[in-house]
Amino acid sequence: MLKDILGVLLGYHRFVITTHQRPDGDAIGSQIALGRFLEHLGKEVMLFNSDEVPPSLEWMSGSEVIRTGSNLENLNAVTRADLFIVVDTNTRKRLGKTVDRALDLYRGPVLLIDHHTAPESWFTWMVRDENAAATGELIYDLICAYDPDLIDEDMSTALYTALMTDTGSFRFSSVNPKVHRIVGDLLERGSKPPLEVYAGVYENHTPFWPRLLSMVFQGLTFLCEGQLAYITVTRHMLEVTGVDSDELHGLSDMLMSIAGVRVTVVFTEIKKGVKASFRSKGSYRMDIWAQNHGGGGHPNAAGAFIQRPVREAVEIVLQEVPDLFKEPVALAEEDQAYLKALSSSQP
Repeated sequence: MLKDILGVLLGYHRFVITTHQRPDGDAIGSQIALGRFLEHLGKEVMLFNSDEVPPSLEWMSGSEVIRTGSNLENLNAVTRADLFIVVDTNTRKRLGKTVDRALDLYRGPVLLIDHHTAPESWFTWMVRDENAAATGELIYDLICAYDPDLIDEDMSTALYTALMTDTGSFRFSSVNPKVHRIVGDLLERGSKPPLEVYAGVYENHTPFWPRLLSMVFQGLTFLCEGQLAYITVTRHMLEVTGVDSDELHGLSDMLMSIAGVRVTVVFTEIKKGVKASFRSKGSYRMDIWAQNHGGGGHPNAAGAFIQRPVREAVEIVLQEVPDLFKEPVALAEEDQAYLKALSSSQP
């Protein structure tokens, strides 16, 4: 499969590489590494997204060339491209409005490189493995199938960041011996030290962050005998504390660190609706839960966007809790009473 895809890449000259809106470390890292690889092959490459690189990833070399916006230069590059490549997402809706509209002008083939479940069918070719720890792992395999010595320091750092961020700093169930072998190789090839990468991504909160945490965790709620925990971040909280939404990474990890918690949901109110971020341990399928609300992701980590007021969004999602926990644990009477009260209360 990889040799076939390499043949496709070698057969074209002008590329556009994109990823999902609100890009994370795996998205940006995969874009940068793949773009550098194609440039090493003498190809013409444009990295093009709907959303800007988040502040937590701006330190990464190569992020500065990622373009956004529907200006004439970007749209011309899209229409002139021989091959459009989508990484780290498999649905057109998640590409964002800017890229989605640009794709309307494009008439060529599209390659998908991704590790999420349930891809859409409009891609011409796919490099896909749901068991891969990150899309960055698939990019690494693709490059190594051609020539691993092409991986330079910037590519190593980008791929290391992709793996680190999509594995919860190498603690998710997707981490296996192969992942650690890849990481060892990337460090030997010149990736920035792990402490420096971790600090660049996660240790960048403003002094207002503790105040937001205080407000958010006042609303921490447990269900199902403490096995499910959820919190809600409202726009009012962000405005009052002065915290930007880009700082909200890590909330799911805080909830998951509580003893006994197996499933977490973080509801974040944004301008046009609510983002729901689902996380779990074990066999609880977050991707299916997210798909029920128009989203998707991995079995243990997924997300969805719900175009409803925050109170309604929380109610709609929590209505499915009894089904989620039907087998592992019966929904306690107090949980049933809480959900009933939530659904009957006014926003």
